Amino acid sequence: MLADQGLQRKRQLEYQEELNESGKKLKIVFDNVEAGIIVVSRSGTITFANRQMAEMFGMSLTELIGTHYVDHLYESEKHAGIKSMGQIVDGNVKSVELDRRYVRKDGSDFWGHLTGTRFDNTDGSMRDQIIVISDITERKQAEEVKKILEQQLQQAQKMESLGVLAGGIAHDFNNILSIIIGNSYLAKLNLEAAEGYISTIEQAAERAAGLCRQMLSYAGKATCDIADVDIRALLDDLINMLKSTVTQNVAITYTNSTQIPFVKGDVNQLGQIVINLIINASEAIGSKQGEIHVELSNKDIRKGSQDTDHLGKVISAGQYVCLEVRDNGCGMEDETKQRIFEPFYTTKPTGRGLGMSAVLGIISAHNGALQLTSHLSQGTTFNIYLPAHVNSCGVDQSKQQVFSSSAWQGSGTILLAEDMQEIRTMVKSMLCTLGFEVIEAANGKEALELYEKRAADIKMVLTDIGMPIMDGYELFRELKIINPKLPIMVSSGYGDAAVTSKIERSEIAGLVNKPYRIEQLQDVLRTVVECY
Repeated sequence: MLADQGLQRKRQLEYQEELNESGKKLKIVFDNVEAGIIVVSRSGTITFANRQMAEMFGMSLTELIGTHYVDHLYESEKHAGIKSMGQIVDGNVKSVELDRRYVRKDGSDFWGHLTGTRFDNTDGSMRDQIIVISDITERKQAEEVKKILEQQLQQAQKMESLGVLAGGIAHDFNNILSIIIGNSYLAKLNLEAAEGYISTIEQAAERAAGLCRQMLSYAGKATCDIADVDIRALLDDLINMLKSTVTQNVAITYTNSTQIPFVKGDVNQLGQIVINLIINASEAIGSKQGEIHVELSNKDIRKGSQDTDHLGKVISAGQYVCLEVRDNGCGMEDETKQRIFEPFYTTKPTGRGLGMSAVLGIISAHNGALQLTSHLSQGTTFNIYLPAHVNSCGVDQSKQQVFSSSAWQGSGTILLAEDMQEIRTMVKSMLCTLGFEVIEAANGKEALELYEKRAADIKMVLTDIGMPIMDGYELFRELKIINPKLPIMVSSGYGDAAVTSKIERSEIAGLVNKPYRIEQLQDVLRTVVECY
């Protein structure tokens, strides 16, 4: 009996000694690992910490143990820290792994990657959680430096691309100006045929306006005008213009089906697709004799069809208008085909237009698809699929409306604020043609003074935005203070998005973007008169 008790006592002492030894070994491990380790109670109090954790917080073990875990979190991290601890306490999650920002005793901060694991009692209730934290400050700093360098690189690439872009835009504008100046001279020489020359001048001017809208779109300052577009008529106009733009060694041929449905989209952006593809094809041909063939057809892609786009993605079933642009130029190697749609990528020393990245973006925005086939020394073919608007009953937006002086006429007095004398004279003539009397002002300050003197006579205001002394924005605000119900229309070359970013759209009676035709101004004025 006594012998058994002695043996039991000996075993207990040996077990206790082994336990103490294991505890010492565990403490050595805890104190020598690179990660910080803490045990946090259900209430959030730190009940145990290793030496590394105390050093991370810049505290002694005595100072650290007994503090609340959340008190060591960076201020912006506390809400998320309390939420994640609550999820563990409630049993919604058993463990977490994430990055947290912490604060040291001296107020400095560091980043830590933590893993937190819940430990339960035998009855399933939470006993505590063990949190292991690794200092990842250097990694975070390296990531931040990398991010800054990437942003700087992107900015440098964009600045470089702007030079490329400017050269292309200047080329396009010079071509347009050549058409305008040349046809103006021909009209003077032959007044009987002037109407035909003037029509060509108008088309070129519309192209210049479209180019400006594309630049605003590139800068993120333009909105899309979605309408039913007769793409067949659009191509007729553009190809006729481009035939005089590309070099004489390049022939442009064009075929189309007789029944081409309308396409729902923005006429200027769709035109930009055609222009970019044809100009790129012309440059691929270079100085040798070559041909660009443009074809417009109907394409019915049935369900289960294996037609794929340039990325190998199956094109959705439906009816499409297919635009094909094919050249017999130099063709592309595989690397170029893979990179051609990257922003600002070019194989040419001087770029042109907004590039293939913009083309692909426009196609995607119109829910279309693109196919690309190209072989070195054999040429390139682009096929563009645009969803057909088969039952379209809209107006053909690619054709210019014809103004008639017998159409809608207004009445009353309009205050016109415009700093550029030539534009002010032209717009005044338009307004008078439409039945209005006009009071002119060369800037916002002058317009405000005129309104204060003649408020009883002025029915509405048409103001430019960019003016000296007082701009259109300030004039708008000052006039609304005097008369909140006064209809104010805005005429701007900056695009709708730029204007409505500073003035609520609901506050603007009407918007007309420069350059505009008299029928566009007429539509805006009629809407304002009917609404006010």
